[in-house]
Amino acid sequence: KFQFMKKVLLLLSVIFCPSSCSTMFCGSKKRVVLESNIPAADKVTIDGHSYLNVTFPFNVKIKRGFSETIVKCDTKGYQPLETIIDKKFNSVTILNVAVGGIIGLGIDAATGAMMKPEYSSYSLEFVPENK
Repeated sequence: KFQFMKKVLLLLSVIFCPSSCSTMFCGSKKRVVLESNIPAADKVTIDGHSYLNVTFPFNVKIKRGFSETIVKCDTKGYQPLETIIDKKFNSVTILNVAVGGIIGLGIDAATGAMMKPEYSSYSLEFVPENK
C-alpha cells in the first residue's frame, strides 16, 4: 500500500511540477516600485490592504491575476490619489504549451501567474490641496 502511494505521488509530481512554468518561475505576486513627487504618504492602500507612513520609493508585491490593482494614497496637504495598475500577459506562460500543455496553462490561469503588472515601476503625482 505504501509503495502504491509513493508511485502515485511521484506520478503527480512529474505531471504537475514542470507543467506550470509561470507559477514556478514567477510566483503569484510581482514586486513593483511606487515612486512619488513627495517623500512620504500617510496611508497607501493596495487592493484593500493598508500601509501606514509610507516613504518613497516604496517596494511592494502586487498580486498577479486578471483584475487590475487599485492603489489609493492619502496624505495631509495633498488631494487623495488613486492609480490603477493594469495587468499584461506574462510571456513565461508560453513555455507551458511546449512543456506542460493545457494542464500547465490551467494552473497558471488559476494562480494568476499568466498575468503580471504592466510595469515594474509607477510614478505617483500628488497634487497639493487648494487652501
